Amino acid sequence: MSAFEHKFLTCTSDVNSNLEVTNKTLLEWMEDVGSLHSDEANCGMKTIEETKLSWVIIQWKVKVHRRFRYGETINIKTWVSGTKRLYTFREYEFYDEEGNVVVSASGKWVLTHLEQGVISVPPEIVETYGTCRETAFEEGNNMPRLKDPMDFSMPYEFHVPCTYIDINGHMNNIFYMDIAYQAMPEEVFRNNTFDEFEIMYRKECKMNDRLMCYYHFDGESHYISVRNEDSSQLHVLLKLK
Repeated sequence: MSAFEHKFLTCTSDVNSNLEVTNKTLLEWMEDVGSLHSDEANCGMKTIEETKLSWVIIQWKVKVHRRFRYGETINIKTWVSGTKRLYTFREYEFYDEEGNVVVSASGKWVLTHLEQGVISVPPEIVETYGTCRETAFEEGNNMPRLKDPMDFSMPYEFHVPCTYIDINGHMNNIFYMDIAYQAMPEEVFRNNTFDEFEIMYRKECKMNDRLMCYYHFDGESHYISVRNEDSSQLHVLLKLK
């Protein structure tokens, strides 16, 4: 097995007030299609009780070439492009009904054992997935860590609700996009679609955690830093263009 494909119909819950698909939906679809691919490789949700293995996202990089709309059917292709140290790189391409690439994305993942934590990917799992060296971006498997700006605005405070918790007992990665939009000035949110964005995850958040979220604009990109209650620990850093 190498590449995996799955189709999604863009429905009401997937779009904003302009009937355009949201960035949160893109993250949700990538999470879903990667999980379905892993099910076929016997390293996904279907076998988690047996294997105790779960994939955890470390970093996203996404570029929207066209903001597709309500009612469109999107075909998503995903594949594993390689492994470096403990990181596994997964690529994504979104195609419209005419076969045009409308979204390109890459994700950096680690394999975790529910009792042991992060582990190296066993050779038999690497073989099951297969590897295609092609990447969604020209720079290949080059996803350096984002740098946390030092100059931030007053914080937006957020408490993690029980409805944000996933199967790993942590806040699901897709909800950080919601928090980021709440933390930025309203005019920034209303006047931008953020067709390019990156998200770096450093430390998981749990139910009832009190988070402090800071906003910064460097003239080109918008940054949202999600930290713990006393701001000593970075949980997630988002960069949106």
